[in-house]
Amino acid sequence: MAGLNFELLKHVKKTNEYCQVHPEQQLLALANHIPFCPRCVEEKRRHKNNELVTIGALRSYKRGFYEVLKKDSIIDDENLWQASFENYEVEAGSEAEVNMKKAKQIAYKYMDRDYQANTIITGNPGVGKSHLAISMLKGVNENIKPNASCLFVSVNELLRLIKDSFNHPDSYYTESRMVDLLGKVSLLVLDDLGSEASFKRDNREASEYVQQVLFGVLNKRNRTIITTNLNSDELSKIYNPKLLSRMYKGVMKNDGIIKFKETQDKRMAIF
Repeated sequence: MAGLNFELLKHVKKTNEYCQVHPEQQLLALANHIPFCPRCVEEKRRHKNNELVTIGALRSYKRGFYEVLKKDSIIDDENLWQASFENYEVEAGSEAEVNMKKAKQIAYKYMDRDYQANTIITGNPGVGKSHLAISMLKGVNENIKPNASCLFVSVNELLRLIKDSFNHPDSYYTESRMVDLLGKVSLLVLDDLGSEASFKRDNREASEYVQQVLFGVLNKRNRTIITTNLNSDELSKIYNPKLLSRMYKGVMKNDGIIKFKETQDKRMAIF
């Protein structure tokens, strides 16, 4: 009776009928309504509440994974959030069209959690590497079942935030926290790898500390999309062999290289 309205109970009368589900329970009648079993009503109410709780938990669970992309990504160009396969402009038969199709195929592979391989997207600045990478990531984030966390990280911005945390111990972006977060997500994009070394004046070799951070992340992972302006020879001059081996996990075996050779810089102004 606990699930019934108290005022309504004043007008309820017992009948001579009994519940088929609960044989010992007399049915009750309210005005001209069909007689009912109070125990069945209560059980139905509990079931409905449990169902609502379950739905709420599932929604929270999905949000906990799905929203990682927007909440924890480190992105230095907010316009990238608008990028998708649908607005990636290509000409029929062009290198960009071929690369977009391959990116879609690889993104589909990442829908399978057992697919363990990195992907390298390489080419000159402005050819659409980041656009393809975030399109792949968004596609997986929106469609993978069950839900999984995805993250997009600009390497330059990541390293800047970590270094800034040296003087701010309460910063969210400490090395240990970032390595742990980036190491755990299901699919990670490391955007513009190698550019952090190109800003150095003395030489282009990445610092020992930078390599330590990147190794800490990649050593924990088997599913990472990496964009870079550099080719393999150039990367070998910047990073040590141990780090390179982590970058190239599964790449050759799974044909995980998307290379731009002919595509022109889409951001270059013509005047």
